[in-house]
Amino acid sequence: MAAHAKWLARLRREFSVRATGRGVAEIRMHRQAGGKRLAAEGGDNPALARRARAQIAEYLGGRRTSFGLPLDLSGLTPFVRDALRAAARIPYGETRSYAWVAREAGRPRAFRAVGQAMHRNPVPLVVP
Repeated sequence: MAAHAKWLARLRREFSVRATGRGVAEIRMHRQAGGKRLAAEGGDNPALARRARAQIAEYLGGRRTSFGLPLDLSGLTPFVRDALRAAARIPYGETRSYAWVAREAGRPRAFRAVGQAMHRNPVPLVVP
């Protein structure tokens, strides 16, 4: 197995997904194989959690560039939700500054707050 394939196989095991009736609420990346997993992987909606895991595995394997998953961002502040929705509009393979995300979220001077929101993003990979 090529080194790249081994890395991807390991990475696919090193994340967990929690989904609710509304959508994917959290994706946790683990720093090491024995890392702390979500207390209730799958959450209230294990079928959606499995679908999310499959789409993330396709993304990591280079076979997917977008996700068709509902997100449950209800536990976040309105500003963080707006910032994540703005970040989700960035096309695959492109980057934008925190200032751009802040403008898109309707708070043009809140670029440092956007940085904090992205740092605390509960659904990385799906909303990078």
